[in-house]
Amino acid sequence: MHVRNIWKDLTSWSDRKLRRMVGTSELDQDAVNDVLIRTATDWNESRKDSDETLLQVDRYHDGGALLLSDRLDMKERGQRGGRRISLFDRKRNVIAQWSSARAFYHAWLDATIGDEPSYLISDSSFTGGLVFDYRRDNVILCQVVHNHFLSDPNGSNLGELTDGKIRYVSHIDSFDVVTTLTDQQRRDMDEAELSSDRLRTVSNLTENLNGDPIAPRVRDQGVMIARLVSQKRVEDAVRAIGKAIAHAPSITLDVYGDGDDQPDLTDLIDQLSVADAIRLHGHMPGAKKNFHLSSFSLLTSRYEGQGLVVLESMSAGCIPISYAVNYGPADIIDDGVNGFVVPAGDVDALADAILRFLAMPEDKVQEMRRAAIARAADYFEAPIVRRWGEVFAELSFEPIVRLDHLRAVLNEATADGQNVHVVIDVEGLEECDPEDVYISWKSRTGNFYGRVAADYDGKDVRAAIPIRRLSAIPVGYFDFSVDLVAGRNFNRARIASKNSNISNFSDVLKLYTTKHGNFSGQILQPQ
Repeated sequence: MHVRNIWKDLTSWSDRKLRRMVGTSELDQDAVNDVLIRTATDWNESRKDSDETLLQVDRYHDGGALLLSDRLDMKERGQRGGRRISLFDRKRNVIAQWSSARAFYHAWLDATIGDEPSYLISDSSFTGGLVFDYRRDNVILCQVVHNHFLSDPNGSNLGELTDGKIRYVSHIDSFDVVTTLTDQQRRDMDEAELSSDRLRTVSNLTENLNGDPIAPRVRDQGVMIARLVSQKRVEDAVRAIGKAIAHAPSITLDVYGDGDDQPDLTDLIDQLSVADAIRLHGHMPGAKKNFHLSSFSLLTSRYEGQGLVVLESMSAGCIPISYAVNYGPADIIDDGVNGFVVPAGDVDALADAILRFLAMPEDKVQEMRRAAIARAADYFEAPIVRRWGEVFAELSFEPIVRLDHLRAVLNEATADGQNVHVVIDVEGLEECDPEDVYISWKSRTGNFYGRVAADYDGKDVRAAIPIRRLSAIPVGYFDFSVDLVAGRNFNRARIASKNSNISNFSDVLKLYTTKHGNFSGQILQPQ
């Protein structure tokens, strides 16, 4: 295994290797005249405006030679807008240029991967936004979804997407495969029609903590490992212990983690007079060892990607008592068998579950600990690695077809009280026969994106878009496109239109043709 870093590569490569970086902009050798005067021996020089907004950064080799100049005010000097990334050889000649960071990173990936059959796994939302359109015949592209895809995790599956995920989630079919940590998130994303059979479940793996189901433990000693932030809702754990302690005065809860909520939690503990029972330890390296010493653990989050602490607790034989939040706990815990799951936000139910656990006979508790350890084993390294192998084994390196001449033209669009009905002519498919066709839309403000399946008869695309799907968008504008999926191929085209082909009979939205001749809509009133 080799750990690669783009800047480590570029600063160490010879000029010959640097020339493998293929630019996407016409070379402008005058870019060298924009290079900042070097004032120190640091590896970069930067230029900012009066508000400390970055306008340019120049990067150097360790030996002091100029490597790259990234200028971010190409439209008007001094005002951020427009970009030019210039790569130099050691004689300060421009080797290649790009107008976006995404294109620059793609060039590095090309130089790094070459023609070798490869699997590229994007493990963060940020990189997903960089590589979603990195499509190469010899590269299987995978995106991992680590957390909730909605800005409101408790809202509709058709709601606004998170700011960090909108770029890649709105292009899921650009990937060969996208993995979620839980089946429930995969089902929710499928319900929103975000993917055409690209989604698979591959869970996080957890360490084998070698829990002992019969090791002596203080039954009423609880533990919680969580950041002290709003998402983790630790105040509910404090309140639940406050309620349970009235019936079981010897209960204790040790909380490991720090965060902005610590002062408020300290005040709440004092208000409830449970300072002798609940201890905030702050961040402590190796805190998970306390799962071996404690009898039960609590998870009270508002949302999770999966809830790795639940698996760690179970692996150590510590019984998890958790809110049934999206995502994870309900997929992992069988209530009453290897842990407890209660309705999210129900402090009384959480307190009752704690008391129910404390009242169990010891032989039943040991049985539950065995079941928890056995369940955690499903997430140890071997089964999860095997699952990755199964997912990749489904995929092939068949050639990717890019429809460079794809064109979509609106024949008819009607907005009534229930639906937007569209008929669209699609041209330039060449030899591509789409397996799935969608009408998609994206709001110009916010992160509202959606799509619906359409019918395709070999020439025309027909779809009925429920207005309720569009009404989540705030007052303002959104744009329509046609999405075509076939095998590894994903192609999207804006829809050309004329107002003469549009009929409006809805007081909720208005369909129209933009000044550039494309099909768009406007939400007229909040829903």
